Amino acid sequence: MTDDLYRFSTALEVRWRDVDALGHVNNAVYFNYLEQARLHYMRELGFLPPNSADVGIIIAEASCRFKSPLKLGERVTIRARVSEFRRTSFIFEYRIEGGDGRLAATAQTVQVCYDYAGQRPSPIPDAWREAFIAYEPGLQSTN
Repeated sequence: MTDDLYRFSTALEVRWRDVDALGHVNNAVYFNYLEQARLHYMRELGFLPPNSADVGIIIAEASCRFKSPLKLGERVTIRARVSEFRRTSFIFEYRIEGGDGRLAATAQTVQVCYDYAGQRPSPIPDAWREAFIAYEPGLQSTN
Protein backbone atom coordinates (compact mmCIF):
# COMPACT_ATOMS: atom_id res chain seq x y z
CA MET A 1 0.00 0.00 0.00
CA THR A 2 2.82 2.43 0.84
CA ASP A 3 4.43 2.07 -2.57
CA ASP A 4 1.05 2.84 -4.17
CA LEU A 5 0.78 6.11 -2.26
CA TYR A 6 4.43 7.10 -2.41
CA ARG A 7 5.91 6.66 -5.85
CA PHE A 8 9.03 8.66 -4.91
CA SER A 9 11.60 7.69 -2.31
CA THR A 10 15.16 8.60 -1.46
CA ALA A 11 17.57 7.11 1.07
CA LEU A 12 20.28 8.38 3.36
CA GLU A 13 22.43 7.18 6.20
CA VAL A 14 22.13 8.77 9.64
CA ARG A 15 25.31 10.77 10.21
CA TRP A 16 27.18 11.47 13.45
CA ARG A 17 26.06 15.12 13.38
CA ASP A 18 22.39 14.01 13.17
CA VAL A 19 22.31 12.37 16.60
CA ASP A 20 21.95 13.99 19.98
CA ALA A 21 23.45 13.10 23.36
CA LEU A 22 20.88 10.33 23.79
CA GLY A 23 22.12 8.58 20.65
CA HIS A 24 19.11 9.10 18.40
CA VAL A 25 18.35 11.53 15.59
CA ASN A 26 17.47 14.94 16.99
CA ASN A 27 13.91 16.05 16.22
CA ALA A 28 15.07 19.13 14.27
CA VAL A 29 17.13 16.96 11.90
CA TYR A 30 13.98 15.28 10.58
CA PHE A 31 13.14 18.57 8.88
CA ASN A 32 16.51 18.43 7.10
CA TYR A 33 15.58 14.96 5.87
CA LEU A 34 12.26 16.31 4.55
CA GLU A 35 14.11 19.13 2.80
CA GLN A 36 16.43 16.66 1.10
CA ALA A 37 13.47 14.54 -0.05
CA ARG A 38 11.72 17.63 -1.48
CA LEU A 39 14.85 18.63 -3.35
CA HIS A 40 15.28 15.15 -4.84
CA TYR A 41 11.58 14.94 -5.73
CA MET A 42 11.66 18.31 -7.53
CA ARG A 43 14.89 17.29 -9.27
CA GLU A 44 13.26 14.05 -10.46
CA LEU A 45 10.44 16.10 -12.00
CA GLY A 46 12.96 18.43 -13.66
CA PHE A 47 12.47 21.39 -11.31
CA LEU A 48 15.56 21.97 -9.24
CA PRO A 49 14.65 24.93 -7.00
CA PRO A 50 15.44 27.65 -7.39
CA ASN A 51 14.98 26.93 -11.06
CA SER A 52 14.61 30.55 -12.10
CA ALA A 53 14.55 34.06 -10.73
CA ASP A 54 10.79 34.09 -11.37
CA VAL A 55 9.69 31.30 -9.01
CA GLY A 56 10.82 30.73 -5.47
CA ILE A 57 9.47 28.35 -2.86
CA ILE A 58 8.97 29.14 0.80
CA ILE A 59 7.76 26.80 3.51
CA ALA A 60 4.53 28.08 5.05
CA GLU A 61 3.98 25.17 7.42
CA ALA A 62 5.82 22.04 8.57
CA SER A 63 4.76 19.30 10.94
CA CYS A 64 6.19 15.95 11.96
CA ARG A 65 4.87 13.09 14.05
CA PHE A 66 7.62 10.99 15.57
CA LYS A 67 6.90 7.27 15.85
CA SER A 68 10.22 5.48 16.39
CA PRO A 69 13.80 6.71 16.96
CA LEU A 70 16.46 6.56 14.28
CA LYS A 71 20.06 5.75 15.25
CA LEU A 72 23.57 6.48 14.01
CA GLY A 73 24.48 4.58 10.84
CA GLU A 74 20.90 3.50 10.14
CA ARG A 75 19.83 3.52 6.49
CA VAL A 76 16.71 5.70 6.28
CA THR A 77 14.14 5.84 3.48
CA ILE A 78 12.14 9.01 3.00
CA ARG A 79 9.03 8.63 0.87
CA ALA A 80 7.41 11.79 -0.46
CA ARG A 81 4.43 12.79 -2.53
CA VAL A 82 2.54 15.87 -3.52
CA SER A 83 -0.93 15.20 -2.15
CA GLU A 84 -2.68 18.45 -3.03
CA PHE A 85 -2.12 21.71 -4.79
CA ARG A 86 -3.93 25.02 -4.83
CA ARG A 87 -3.41 28.24 -6.73
CA THR A 88 -0.14 29.28 -5.06
CA SER A 89 0.66 26.39 -2.71
CA PHE A 90 1.14 22.64 -2.68
CA ILE A 91 1.35 20.03 0.04
CA PHE A 92 4.03 17.37 0.44
CA GLU A 93 3.34 14.33 2.61
CA TYR A 94 6.21 12.18 3.86
CA ARG A 95 6.85 8.80 5.40
CA ILE A 96 10.24 8.25 7.06
CA GLU A 97 11.22 4.62 7.56
CA GLY A 98 14.08 3.08 9.49
CA GLY A 99 16.46 0.55 7.99
CA ASP A 100 14.21 -2.34 8.98
CA GLY A 101 11.18 -0.74 7.30
CA ARG A 102 9.55 0.44 10.53
CA LEU A 103 7.72 3.74 10.53
CA ALA A 104 9.92 6.37 12.18
CA ALA A 105 7.84 9.47 11.35
CA THR A 106 5.13 10.95 9.19
CA ALA A 107 5.25 14.57 8.13
CA GLN A 108 3.72 17.27 6.00
CA THR A 109 4.93 20.57 4.57
CA VAL A 110 3.08 23.33 2.76
CA GLN A 111 5.12 25.08 0.08
CA VAL A 112 4.14 28.44 -1.37
CA CYS A 113 5.43 29.67 -4.71
CA TYR A 114 6.76 33.11 -4.02
CA ASP A 115 7.65 36.21 -6.02
CA TYR A 116 10.56 37.65 -4.06
CA ALA A 117 10.69 40.84 -6.14
CA GLY A 118 7.02 41.56 -5.52
CA GLN A 119 7.09 40.15 -1.97
CA ARG A 120 3.93 38.08 -2.49
CA PRO A 121 2.76 34.56 -3.33
CA SER A 122 2.64 33.69 -7.02
CA PRO A 123 0.70 31.03 -8.93
CA ILE A 124 2.23 27.58 -9.28
CA PRO A 125 3.77 27.44 -12.76
CA ASP A 126 1.66 25.47 -15.25
CA ALA A 127 4.62 23.22 -16.03
CA TRP A 128 4.80 22.23 -12.35
CA ARG A 129 1.07 21.52 -12.19
CA GLU A 130 1.29 19.32 -15.27
CA ALA A 131 4.32 17.46 -13.90
CA PHE A 132 2.67 16.87 -10.50
CA ILE A 133 -0.48 15.51 -12.13
CA ALA A 134 1.50 13.27 -14.49
CA TYR A 135 3.67 11.93 -11.65
CA GLU A 136 1.05 11.50 -8.91
CA PRO A 137 -1.90 9.26 -9.83
CA GLY A 138 -5.23 10.76 -8.78
CA LEU A 139 -3.82 14.18 -7.88
CA GLN A 140 -6.19 17.06 -8.55
CA SER A 141 -6.16 20.76 -7.93
CA THR A 142 -8.22 22.11 -5.03
CA ASN A 143 -8.28 25.76 -6.07
